[in-house]
Amino acid sequence: MTTITPSYPQEFPYYEDIKVRYSDLDTLQHVNNVSILEYIETARTGYYRASGIWDGTIRNGFGMVVASVKIDYLTSIQFGDPVRVGIKVGHLGSKSLRFRFQVENSETKIAFARGEVVMVAYNHTEERSQPVSQEWREKLAAFENNQELLA
Repeated sequence: MTTITPSYPQEFPYYEDIKVRYSDLDTLQHVNNVSILEYIETARTGYYRASGIWDGTIRNGFGMVVASVKIDYLTSIQFGDPVRVGIKVGHLGSKSLRFRFQVENSETKIAFARGEVVMVAYNHTEERSQPVSQEWREKLAAFENNQELLA
């Protein structure tokens, strides 16, 4: 088993605690990679709500779509492990948001997985990408205490 400690354990402005369910396990008795992706999605939507860019209401789509997901699986998650997902904006483009994340043991800070998700701002009515709004930029910059996100 790999025991990689994150190089930036305090870097994430948002953490989501995850409860490992028995149904998350695969035949090897560790958490399946698909469940880890669900953990990341749970954290990402929690981040949206905490930062104020989404209130949890679905109306005409949310305004973003997943463009890419990259996950490096570092070590297995076992049933009963205390898990949390840290997430932050790694880059804010004109139409995209690149979120960095780390799935880790909430007690030891040992990383289970890390990677990034690229989201594209999207107009569901017109079915096309759109610029990231200034309102979102301001809310994300305030939430992360990072004025570079306004540039």
